[in-house]
Amino acid sequence: QFFGKGLNPDGLDAKTKLLLTLNALTVTGALAEAQIKLTVRHLIAAGATKQEIAETIAQAAMFGGVPAMTKAMQIATDVMEKDAGQ
Repeated sequence: QFFGKGLNPDGLDAKTKLLLTLNALTVTGALAEAQIKLTVRHLIAAGATKQEIAETIAQAAMFGGVPAMTKAMQIATDVMEKDAGQ
């Protein structure tokens, strides 16, 4: 409901909302490892590309720093590799 257009038909789509969520989670750093994994899985299901996910994480480096970005990128890469292997 919150990540769809049920409440606001003219609002952001689910993929965009999830990309914004991933950006915010990246800024929090390693504290959000489980949430980053779940968000990346939902992004893949919503049709996000690996490039979109990587770019979203990279953009967060300006706010959370390079260490937070690097950790989130490692987490996302692990999830995407596992998803590709299934």
